[in-house]
Amino acid sequence: MSLRPTASLTALLAAAAALVPPTPATAADETNNRVSYRFSDYDEDALAAKNVIGDGERYRVLSQQFDLDSKFAGGAFALKLDATHEVMSGSSPWFVLPDKNGAPVQVLSGATIRDHRTALNATLTQDPGTSTNTTYSASYSSERDYHALAIGAERSQALDQAWTLGYGGSFSHDLIEPTDALANGRIQRATKNTASAFGSLALVLDRDSVVQAGMQFNLEHGYLSDPYKLFADSDGLVPEQRPQQRAQAAALVRWRRAFAEIDASLHLDYRYAQDSWGVHSHTLDAAWYQSFAGGWRVIPALRYYSQAAARFYAPYLVATATPQHYSADYRLGTFGAFSTSINVRKTFGHWEFSLGAERYHSAQGLALDGRDTPVPGLLKFTRAFAGLDFGFD
Repeated sequence: MSLRPTASLTALLAAAAALVPPTPATAADETNNRVSYRFSDYDEDALAAKNVIGDGERYRVLSQQFDLDSKFAGGAFALKLDATHEVMSGSSPWFVLPDKNGAPVQVLSGATIRDHRTALNATLTQDPGTSTNTTYSASYSSERDYHALAIGAERSQALDQAWTLGYGGSFSHDLIEPTDALANGRIQRATKNTASAFGSLALVLDRDSVVQAGMQFNLEHGYLSDPYKLFADSDGLVPEQRPQQRAQAAALVRWRRAFAEIDASLHLDYRYAQDSWGVHSHTLDAAWYQSFAGGWRVIPALRYYSQAAARFYAPYLVATATPQHYSADYRLGTFGAFSTSINVRKTFGHWEFSLGAERYHSAQGLALDGRDTPVPGLLKFTRAFAGLDFGFD
């Protein structure tokens, strides 16, 4: 039996990578062409055996990414091509059962997931490196049972010397065809569409600092459940059932401050999000960029995240009547999380090497509110990563 990855691995790994925002320009960045290679090893901690049925070993993902950035037509356009390949394996939370005392016990799939994911992404930017530019993007992602296609466009427009307006939108179409659908009573084929729009304003406060505020809106429609998740109610095990529509809104504030006298900068981000399922969250990011002599840079970063549960989340159901929507997926429960990362970078002429690691820990006790309903299966993971960039004209 094959279960889909925990936390929609694509989104999870992307969120982890976002802990370290873009760094100041390097020699490789300042050239017309740049090629990059990234390797990442993502490894989830095993769950405690006393609270688990099945193989407690969790998910592991080995990821490789190749990038090509090229400016052409005299620097009037920039093309960026990304190719990612991931090898995924391990066990995943499946459903939750109560023990004899009513405490939740997480049932896992067993170490049966074996999958590969390939993703391609292309962006074309007109007038790159200027305060007014337009970017068009297209991407495709494929797994054994999941395919996603997305297109988007965004524009950055200088209003005057201090203010810059940004806006854009995207649309994605996802197709899911679960493995062993007939043998296990799963849905055989389903689709999901997502439309997204955003707007932002950036203000240069002085020669050393800038602040940006923005809003983003997403609307998902279609099959939003996980076909590999089950739910325990009074009659036994049934497929989880989520609403077929989800509206999401998020507000983001970013502040950047340069300290020229010590060749460093501070990045602070705050994000608040809520959706029509009742989930709302707070995210706070902090990163310090410190440059040293000899082309060295060190970037430590911290992130705190707190989430309140969806209205229909429950580890299992003891009532006689099953509600319209229900899920025991820990990603929809109440929890908080801390993560720390460190990224060390070294420039050698037109080459730059990077090496780093991240540690993530989530628990109900770290949430800001709403800690009464148990949420088994919460994540702890370690991620190690390395990269190499080469810039040329």
